[in-house]
Amino acid sequence: MELQIDTSTRYACVGLSREGRTLVEIAWRSERNHSVELVPAINRALDQADAKIGELTAVFAASGPGGFSALRVGMSTAKAIAHTSEIPLVTVGTLELELHPFRDLPNPVCAIVSAGRTRLYVGTLNPDQEDPEIGLQDLDSFLQGLSADTFYCGEAVADLESDIKSRLGSGAMLSRARPPSRHSSALANLGYEKLRSGCTSDAAMVSPMYLRSSQVSAANRRWGQGQRTN
Repeated sequence: MELQIDTSTRYACVGLSREGRTLVEIAWRSERNHSVELVPAINRALDQADAKIGELTAVFAASGPGGFSALRVGMSTAKAIAHTSEIPLVTVGTLELELHPFRDLPNPVCAIVSAGRTRLYVGTLNPDQEDPEIGLQDLDSFLQGLSADTFYCGEAVADLESDIKSRLGSGAMLSRARPPSRHSSALANLGYEKLRSGCTSDAAMVSPMYLRSSQVSAANRRWGQGQRTN
């Protein structure tokens, strides 16, 4: 049984799966209380599945980008459980989770998550790409670069829908999902795929992705790193 943890933003979720198939999912909006709410949510999920923490065989964690404190809570909890239980830890990028439901679309897909104030975390995936390109953009720059051929998804779409439509028109391709737009089922699916391929993270070494302007180039190079093949 695998545990999923995602505290990338104020919208958090935990879940339990078996071989990537979701058994339990709990999602909530956290107002800067991830450190108080996360462990009780994990315990509720275990209770719903009538399971014990000792039955876990892996932990899948969202690794960012996202809020500094929020990510730190989720990743440190995931690392602690994996280390003390001596089970594999798999990390999955937050924007990768936002993009996952739309990977099979024939159009470019762009996932957006608020980075605070007037900035966005942006992940773009073209049909011929395996991994997304990620970055941090000012809101004005993002809106100026909108494309009518691109499908837009992610947590921030709900807030920016009117701005996007005012530039692209009523034909703008937008996800209808409203926050929480990330689900533990996507983390279960992607995490299990990585686990099966041997892509696990060293719980003692892996860190969340705290993406800032100066880190964009390095982050693109490191997107799949921090992992090792067993």
